[in-house]
Amino acid sequence: MACAVDLEFELDGDVWPQGPSGLHAKAGRRPIVQRVEGRLNARELLDRFRAVRDQWYSPQLARFVEGIERQLEHELRMSQDGERLAASGPAPASPGAPSPAPQAAALTQRLHLWHPDVWWMAPLVRRQDTPLNMRLPLADNAQALVQELAEQLPAAWRRRRVTVQLEVETHVYWGGCGLRDPDGDGPEIWSPCSFRGDGVGASEDILQFKRGKVRWLVPVEEAAAVRVRRTLRPGVGLLVAVPIISFERQEGSIGWCLRLAQRLLRRLGWKRPWVDRDPTFERRLRSDEAYWAQALGMPLPTEAELAQAVKTGARLAPASRPATAHRPPAQAGVTMAHVVLLHGGLTSARSSWAAWLPEDPSAASAGLWRGLPMLDGHCVWRFEHDTFLRVARNVDQLVDALERQVLGAAERGTLVLLAHSRGGNVARFALPRLRQRWPQWTICALTAGSPHLGTMVFRQIGRRWAGLSVLLGVFRDVASDVLDARQNTDLLILERALAYDIPPGFKDVEPSGVARMAKDQSWPEGLIAWGSQWAPERGLPLDGRFWHRLVEDLGGLEADGDGIVPLHSSAPQGLPEVYDASPVFHTGYFAHPPTVAQIRAALQRALSGAGG
Repeated sequence: MACAVDLEFELDGDVWPQGPSGLHAKAGRRPIVQRVEGRLNARELLDRFRAVRDQWYSPQLARFVEGIERQLEHELRMSQDGERLAASGPAPASPGAPSPAPQAAALTQRLHLWHPDVWWMAPLVRRQDTPLNMRLPLADNAQALVQELAEQLPAAWRRRRVTVQLEVETHVYWGGCGLRDPDGDGPEIWSPCSFRGDGVGASEDILQFKRGKVRWLVPVEEAAAVRVRRTLRPGVGLLVAVPIISFERQEGSIGWCLRLAQRLLRRLGWKRPWVDRDPTFERRLRSDEAYWAQALGMPLPTEAELAQAVKTGARLAPASRPATAHRPPAQAGVTMAHVVLLHGGLTSARSSWAAWLPEDPSAASAGLWRGLPMLDGHCVWRFEHDTFLRVARNVDQLVDALERQVLGAAERGTLVLLAHSRGGNVARFALPRLRQRWPQWTICALTAGSPHLGTMVFRQIGRRWAGLSVLLGVFRDVASDVLDARQNTDLLILERALAYDIPPGFKDVEPSGVARMAKDQSWPEGLIAWGSQWAPERGLPLDGRFWHRLVEDLGGLEADGDGIVPLHSSAPQGLPEVYDASPVFHTGYFAHPPTVAQIRAALQRALSGAGG
């Protein structure tokens, strides 16, 4: 459907090298952007590129331009008749085409997407992997914008609370790839390549409809020219930008009342959770407890203890031999030092810190923490928790478990929270609670790859592959007799992600969820963060790497931070101590020697002088 308001596309000019080695553009000229009315298919995109390539790129870039053209030709061949869309997004209906209802059904519970019929093309010539800032002027008249958005609302949502956000889906056809200079003081090197990388950049929430009334969530003047930020690798390529305006239905009064009732019942002692739970939590817990019991020479937890942990969604347990012998002090005046590990979403302490642990637990007799031996001499604990639960509930469970099992009545000591990914959000919001409860303690949090400003990874996956959720559901139904319980639960989680049925605990680490929890609070004291701008290893062909294909081309998360969390979110400005772990992937922080050395130094500073 065409957009009634003017919808333009602007790019920051400081990321566009111009002159003999770059684009055909004069100094001071705005970056080149070609507006395309309607939607491009593979044939049209190739024809348009051939018509402008000599005008856009200088002769020195010819071999990289050839790589772009090869990828466009490959996509045309793959589309058979040339009418397949060059980029994702629903194609206009054609006679005999299958109904789009299944894909729509996957999203209509919470999410509605509007794809205006306007795309843009632009050349990319980048020497640095600095953020690519995009700006989309929507309308000079705010009332016209509101009217246009209101008309796109599903009829059933007109009386609901709906939040509106602008997104830009980017598709880059790369012909030259920039490899990061390891010393950081030399020029970037462009290597010829030919592949496509996709990603999504999102604005802040723009406005909210509530029972037909509008509440602006940003100043009106900002809404007229919404800013979207994306991080791209250095290189030479062709950018295709696709606007998407999303409408997300918010929780209604019934959902709010259910959560209030649940909170009241829990205070009265009713323990059964009315919450979304991770169906794989118990499986990981049982498997890992056997590993830790053998590695530490301690008995397995009883069935009653495991059942309680599964029921509540949390378990604090030893992860070093000194911790197995520890008992919480019953009186004040005791000084102690402890390290607590907090894993990320759908993982565990064992899998998150696998690079530091022996694969065979029987090999731990000479020391369990081979990747960081200093941990063997301290009380180390692991907080195994259900990441489908709210971050606030994870925080409550962590604080309660520390008081009951670890800290007790001790007035002084040192506590270090070492966290990965979503676990860093739990650590961040636990810091004020812990300091309030134990004001004389030295408490800090070391976080790696944590979305302190949020991540859109779950939303991006849901957008890009929403149609597959229906197919996965059909497959699970048909194959239920031959799939075991583990395979069924894994497929169920994947199906939910693809249908944008995101658990509350993952919604809490989206930008809006983090902002809601932070409530404009300043960064807590003692928060240290590591982030990364992921890049494939130097010298290896990018288009031949499995992870590149999986994460960037298929997942649609091209070079955006560590592949899961943007760099500006995992290593935010404003923290006094931030480290760049580039170019590691999201799961590689604890296998990256420079980062491990920095974590070791931070731990030594925090634990120096404290009792073991």
